[in-house]
Amino acid sequence: MADPRDQHEATAARIDPSSWDELPVGLFSFDRSGRIISYNEAFIVLLGLSVHDYPSFERCTSVQLNLSEAAERVLSGETVRLAGWHHRSNEQARFLRTTMSPSFQNDRVTGGVGVLEDATEQRRYEERMEQLSSLDPLTELYNRKKVSDLLIAVAERPDASTDAAVIMLDIDYFKLVNDTFGHPTGDLVLRSIAQLLRRNIRKTDAIGRWGGEEFLIVAPHSSLADGVRLADKLRQTVNDEPFGPVPHVTCSFGVSSFAGGKSVEQVLQDADEALYAAKHHGRNQVSSKQ
Repeated sequence: MADPRDQHEATAARIDPSSWDELPVGLFSFDRSGRIISYNEAFIVLLGLSVHDYPSFERCTSVQLNLSEAAERVLSGETVRLAGWHHRSNEQARFLRTTMSPSFQNDRVTGGVGVLEDATEQRRYEERMEQLSSLDPLTELYNRKKVSDLLIAVAERPDASTDAAVIMLDIDYFKLVNDTFGHPTGDLVLRSIAQLLRRNIRKTDAIGRWGGEEFLIVAPHSSLADGVRLADKLRQTVNDEPFGPVPHVTCSFGVSSFAGGKSVEQVLQDADEALYAAKHHGRNQVSSKQ
């Protein structure tokens, strides 16, 4: 009968840690029982373990990076690719990626080998690009596409028909601001109002630039009356705020809600009609449509 240690040594020989210690990627191998039997220094460093610790998959596993479960799948003959945030003790979390594959001997799985790499910077870059694709470049609020996606998500919630309001607002006489003070000042007013609005809504609300000088606020967990109160607070806040060389700026607001199970299209139409009514009745007002 073959000595199990021979099998372990044969598997471990597939990775020679001493020849890879200068590389930033972690290399490791494990036996049929799921015991890590060889690894290089980078493997320890990436997982935030002490050089005095003997690593095990249980100790290396985190919520998003379950190496223990991945090893079980590998031992059943599967190649596993896994990525996730790994929180290291007393250190900032790192985004790690690993590929783990089975090792075979005489067509039998005898263990597995793996590569572990730090993909934190790449992940942060991807997240930043994803964030930028959702933002309006001038105001740094959500863009129209992102707000549209949020509206759809709110509409699909089971409580949307009784618990979600939408506020559409428009800067009054904004063309006159551009014509009188110039487009750079107009852009300054847009950015200033955008940030003022964002500071004065709840964390659960979302705001985006709907187009031109028009903004849209999605307020989950809000009735139509709640939306009207929020809109009036924002109207007064804008009314009282100085905007550089422009002596006085106001906004008009239209409020609607998902009450009655209305579609996104109907809610937007109602908000637009309410906004038109607010402008028609003198601007710097809040109007709503049930």
